[in-house]
Amino acid sequence: MNLQQKHIDALDKAETLMFHSDFCPYLELKEMFPDASPLARHRFRILFTSYYGINAGGLTDVFKDRFFAILFDGNVIVNGQPDFPTILNELSLIPRKKGDYAMPYSFVSKLVGIHQESSPIYDKHVLAFFGKKAPAASVPKQNRIAWYVGFLSQVATDYATWAQDVRVIPNLHRLKLRDQRLAQCHAIRLLDFLIWKVGNQKLL
Repeated sequence: MNLQQKHIDALDKAETLMFHSDFCPYLELKEMFPDASPLARHRFRILFTSYYGINAGGLTDVFKDRFFAILFDGNVIVNGQPDFPTILNELSLIPRKKGDYAMPYSFVSKLVGIHQESSPIYDKHVLAFFGKKAPAASVPKQNRIAWYVGFLSQVATDYATWAQDVRVIPNLHRLKLRDQRLAQCHAIRLLDFLIWKVGNQKLL
């Protein structure tokens, strides 16, 4: 996707509206993740649940327990690539509290993002920024998963291109100055933060 001036203006404004609370929990999760001790895992789960809203969406304890089991011990990355199909196929079979089923696109992108920082986050704000809509639930599951994998691949490609855009580079630079740990983050994650803020603040 080619960035229009409205997108640049929105990203500029988003950077000025960023707070430490928007990114510090992620930085803490990133630091905590290598520690596999029971206490560290427990603390990680609490923070991840709070930061990414895992308690929303009517998810059951069965779902959450399996979600974190995959996050901590699953084969999330296979041959250098996120194994989105396997994770989505498994988690989408666990019913929600009201007994229905949903494709946990956003949560799975956040699970994978802990393992591979160059893998972008998926949520409604990203869809809106790109002017896209997810396939309807009536579309066959494998087609929906294929769409998701293709969309996130395109997002990653576009983010990498935008990170080299002279109109975007100053925003990334200023963001990095807010916390020295942000300077160690992949540009794709920095753009995740900015585009979330664009959507959260309705800047487009």
